[in-house]
Amino acid sequence: MRKRALLVMCSMCLGLLLAVMPAGAANRDFANIDTIRVGVLAPVQMSPGQGIINAAKLAADEINAAGGIHGKKIELVIGDTEGKPEKGITAVKKLVLQEKVDALVGEYSSGVALAIQPFLSGYQIVFIGTGVASPDLTNNVKKDYDKNKYFFRHMINADRQQMGVSKFMKEFVQPKLGVKKVAILAENAKWTEGAANLKKDLESAGMKVVYYERFDVDIKDFSPIFSKMKTLGVQWIVQFLSHGASVPLVKSWQDNKPAPMGGCNVASMDHKFWEMTGGACLYEITYNMIAPAKMTDRTLPFWNNYVKKYGTNPVYTSGFSYDAVHFLAEVIKAKKSVKSDDIIAGLETMSFNGVVHAKTRFDKQSHDLLEGRYVMPFVQWAEGGKQVVIFPDQFKTGSYVKPSWSK
Repeated sequence: MRKRALLVMCSMCLGLLLAVMPAGAANRDFANIDTIRVGVLAPVQMSPGQGIINAAKLAADEINAAGGIHGKKIELVIGDTEGKPEKGITAVKKLVLQEKVDALVGEYSSGVALAIQPFLSGYQIVFIGTGVASPDLTNNVKKDYDKNKYFFRHMINADRQQMGVSKFMKEFVQPKLGVKKVAILAENAKWTEGAANLKKDLESAGMKVVYYERFDVDIKDFSPIFSKMKTLGVQWIVQFLSHGASVPLVKSWQDNKPAPMGGCNVASMDHKFWEMTGGACLYEITYNMIAPAKMTDRTLPFWNNYVKKYGTNPVYTSGFSYDAVHFLAEVIKAKKSVKSDDIIAGLETMSFNGVVHAKTRFDKQSHDLLEGRYVMPFVQWAEGGKQVVIFPDQFKTGSYVKPSWSK
């Protein structure tokens, strides 16, 4: 027992030592480095993680093919977070202290990013999150800038995602489809806390939310829920879920046929979801962060190059990750520096023409993506596994199709 206690104490001391050690490679002298090393944080075996890694590689390849940054090539180093906070911390320590990276990009889990955030100031290293939605991350920057200034979010936060769904409901579903009775079905997770605000917003617009539930992420049978919705006369289901329950929910939805469904299903953003559900996602609608539409003049070239290189479509983390690496490179090029203070100054003042928005900028106080510097196209699954953008009108690639079984 004493030996075990001693080992535990030693491990704790080592962890504390690592947490307060100097920043390793961060803040190196630009004139004396041969390559610029960027750490890519991602759950390697998960689709959003693959989307982060693939997009970062595509961006780095393009930058290097064009001569690099003042002749210096970008070198990516992958850190597998497995979508777990403790693994994320371990990955960051390895990337900074052993791999000596100059900056960090990526990650899809807000829980992982929140666990990492306190370590950034100790290492004095910039981290651009490209798939993390929790408002707490950028609120932390605003509350304590000096401590948390190293974090930036190039992603649409959860509150804005909720507002995007509200906009879709009020400008498309309510007026064009005549929907009055709505159900909100959300997984019980940090990023879905704003679902309660959506309920208030829809009701203030004249819609009645007759069913509201935040379900356990391990649920497998949704039939009782959909049966209840039928008895309540639900005309539209707004779904908010990430990955775990996506397949059973959609299959149960198609089997029970309660009402059309459109909101957010992260797994359904991936074109592989058609095969995963055996086509049960037909007619389902979810917003996405990237689509084969002219969101900017660079979106379609990026989409086509990604498909050509990887044989698969980009996922919601891909556009943000691709832009983040390019934006970071532009900042380093302009500053001729990889020092964190210079990178922060550049990210706070410069803009970037990306695939997500033509003038990507960050808020100086919170380091969140500036309001309006993004698009949330709503995509519906069509026959044959095709994904069609139905809203907003300027990005439409097809029209909404009412489920054949819907009244």
